[in-house]
Amino acid sequence: MKLAYLAAFAATALFAGTASAQTVTNTSLQDLNGPVGVSGNSVATTTDATGTRTTVSGPNMGSGGRASGTPGAWVQSNVGSGGTVGITKDYARSGNGSAYFASTGTAGKADLETVFAPVALSTLTSYSYDYFRSAAGTTSNTLAPVLRLDMLKDGRFAGQLVWENAYQVPGSPPAAIPGDTWLTGAGDLNTGIWYASNAALGITSAAVGGTKTLNEWIAGNSGSTLTVYGINLGIGSGWTGNFSGAADNVAVNFAGKSVLANFEVAAAGVPEPATWAIMIAGFGLAGGAMRRRRSATLATA
Repeated sequence: MKLAYLAAFAATALFAGTASAQTVTNTSLQDLNGPVGVSGNSVATTTDATGTRTTVSGPNMGSGGRASGTPGAWVQSNVGSGGTVGITKDYARSGNGSAYFASTGTAGKADLETVFAPVALSTLTSYSYDYFRSAAGTTSNTLAPVLRLDMLKDGRFAGQLVWENAYQVPGSPPAAIPGDTWLTGAGDLNTGIWYASNAALGITSAAVGGTKTLNEWIAGNSGSTLTVYGINLGIGSGWTGNFSGAADNVAVNFAGKSVLANFEVAAAGVPEPATWAIMIAGFGLAGGAMRRRRSATLATA
């Protein structure tokens, strides 16, 4: 999977420049169905009037039983057994939808992810996203969807830096998150606490000195270049009990580049932009054929 994401850079060059606000619809998600490798797990993607959901089921609780789409624009990623991810109307935020996450056990990991040409972490100017947890869940009330930066160190895979509500006050017990309430996580290089998922960046334990601002992570890796090649929203991997929640309105801004996403459910019968382009091209070809046919008829009259 690491190689797949690194190889995706060439295919995602269109994200290299400054981005405008992007509405990401459920119909843009990939249609993942069938067995997950040789793990014994299976993945199923369903779409109805309430949105699109991708769920993995089966006996394999390890990372080998997780399903991911082809890296690129926002796509389902690392969906483990008991996990569901999608774009649905369950917890609508700014519009009729949001990114949806659910899990039914400790393996129920589920992410949405987008990758792009790497950009220096030091150029980040601000970040924010909205997150939500259902009060009906049985997981710890300190848990909610997290924001992750996919990292490279000197051009090599270096895991992720993770913003999670539970660690925003270092040295204090994780604070409870109100259920059924939308909250916003936001900051910049000097505000907000992040922890690392990979030892390439430093201490990986959020409980033992591993919570730092982004500028502190940069300083702790002085002499190396840290770059960001993707943005990830997700839940799970070790979360006990049942969870459902959502995220929306992602805004991660760098000097000269922004990644902005508002997740919505497409109106029934409204084609995606790519479909419109194909339809318009088809109309043009059909019109040209009709004009040529008419000209030929007049010439032989």
